[in-house]
Amino acid sequence: MWAGQIRAGDVVNGPYAAASSAPIVENDIAAVAARALLDDDLVGHKAPLTGPQSLTNVEMVDIIGEVLGRPLRYNEIPPALVRQRFVGIGFSDQFADAYLAMLAGTEDCPAVVTDEVARILGRPAQSFRQWVTDHAQLFTN
Repeated sequence: MWAGQIRAGDVVNGPYAAASSAPIVENDIAAVAARALLDDDLVGHKAPLTGPQSLTNVEMVDIIGEVLGRPLRYNEIPPALVRQRFVGIGFSDQFADAYLAMLAGTEDCPAVVTDEVARILGRPAQSFRQWVTDHAQLFTN
């Protein structure tokens, strides 16, 4: 989501600097999906999948900067501007509104973190830092 901005400079512009999420990596999602297809342990089970820790937007940008060895900064911009940009590149009004509402709802409390990935796979969920390390080329020219 921020790769283009980071390739272009040292500032990431976005809404709600203090908003948090518990980012889960695609390999963990795929591994859980494969497990669900290969056995019946997850039949009827709703597994809220998350990464292993809650991180704010600022913390995620800091991690990316640390991995890249660059001083990056998150610059909070008005949600209305972000909404306008989303709609301008083809996202629906409903998606833009839902995304911004989701972020706004996490400003004052950390995102929920579950242990579902570890429980299902028998290993911890991969960290955001490890994902950035493994995909650093996405953020460089």
